[in-house]
Amino acid sequence: MQPKFRTLVHVQLHLAQFNVGTLRAPIGHPDTADFTNALPEVNALAESSPGYVWRLQTDAGDATSISVYRNPLTIVNLSVWESPEALRDFVARGMHRDFLRHRGNWFEPGSGLVHWWIPAGTTPTVEQAMRRLAFLDRFGPTAYAFGTRSTFPATVVVRRSLDHPDVPPMLEALDHELISTEPEGGICHITLDPEHVTDDNGAFFVAYHDGVPRACGAYRRITDDAAEVKRMWANPECRGAKLGAAVLDTIEGAARADGYRELRLETGEHLAAAVGLYRAFGFSPCEPWGDYIDSPLSYCMATPLT
Repeated sequence: MQPKFRTLVHVQLHLAQFNVGTLRAPIGHPDTADFTNALPEVNALAESSPGYVWRLQTDAGDATSISVYRNPLTIVNLSVWESPEALRDFVARGMHRDFLRHRGNWFEPGSGLVHWWIPAGTTPTVEQAMRRLAFLDRFGPTAYAFGTRSTFPATVVVRRSLDHPDVPPMLEALDHELISTEPEGGICHITLDPEHVTDDNGAFFVAYHDGVPRACGAYRRITDDAAEVKRMWANPECRGAKLGAAVLDTIEGAARADGYRELRLETGEHLAAAVGLYRAFGFSPCEPWGDYIDSPLSYCMATPLT
């Protein structure tokens, strides 16, 4: 029987945007003077615009001095808005529109831009923004990371406890898939205990696609330096939407933020879609560990978090 999934109780979402550009000359150089001199007025205009929520800045109100890429001339802009319409109204009208028309005077050709949804009341980190841009570059526009001309159902990945009402139906569906497809002689390693995903040990995530829980996954500590990916699942109705990739990207970012230096996982070679996803994230075969040593059909993989 197909499990019943409830619709997410309304959670207000905001739109995050991140754009990256490489200056032709350093801040303070005469060639960038017009850009630098106009920034305070442009920033003030953004902050007074309807729908503006937040922007990345130093205590002095500046973002150009925040260096996150190897090239010191590459600068970033990260902000949060109540809606795409609010952002569009600011970007495409008035002074900012005229400011954009002169972009080529100050920046090298080519830039990076990504949008994504976040729960209202939260703010993204630069590291999270960089991951979204990398995700867009890797997979193209998806509901998890998209550009200005893309339209997708709102998708957000949030942390959940194992006893949250949305979680058991997803794990039931996953268990059914694993047990029904496991080759003869195989073992389904489906254990994940609540203590495995507490703050000190790991986390469990759910991807909501158009308000409905459609994918999930977790990571748990196995050593001081390594964490294990567990309980990855995406609703078959949504495969192709890259929701599994969105969950795995979230897991990878969270595990790195927790200080882990390696991610490992166990799957089956017969699960071709899962193996393909893991390879796309840099996982490669590794030696089995723990319970998997005596599991003849287990296929273990690992990737460094550097």
